[in-house]
Amino acid sequence: MLKQRLIPLFALCALATGCGSGSYTSTDHGRITSHDGLVALHADSGPEATIDQAGALSIDGKPVAVDDHQRELLRRYYANATAVHQHGIETGKAGAAMAGEALKGVAEAVKGDENSVDRRVEAQTQKITDQVMKICDDLAGIKAAQDELTASLPAFKPYSTIMDDKSVTDCRNDSKSERKD
Repeated sequence: MLKQRLIPLFALCALATGCGSGSYTSTDHGRITSHDGLVALHADSGPEATIDQAGALSIDGKPVAVDDHQRELLRRYYANATAVHQHGIETGKAGAAMAGEALKGVAEAVKGDENSVDRRVEAQTQKITDQVMKICDDLAGIKAAQDELTASLPAFKPYSTIMDDKSVTDCRNDSKSERKD
């Protein structure tokens, strides 16, 4: 039981270390990236598009005219895409805290109180789940903005399938199954 708990914890420590460095974030298998103050969209059929914090959209390096409603949707898309990075860092920190609690409990387990490790780890598990759910919320926000943009902005259509319902559903389902394990 102790070994089963410690291996994933060390993996989380490695993840936490990696999350904190740099400002590059990749979502949905690299089809949405965030770096240098821009969110870049990589569609299967279309050139790269970028969105900045102000809601300006460029496709293949050329600015696209948008109305106020579309600009607000682009801002929401940007905010959710960049929030994935911050929430990923927070998830990594929660994982590192869980690993720290497990390591503290190892000494107690050596003394014969293996339940101490379980108690310490379980206390931190909810914090990780809460952070992961924030990422799921971010993905749902990206999907909602994407759908509204697709309906109102013809130039956005090539990017309409980057985030699908399955990605959002899988995020939530995977988080729920992790809690049960």
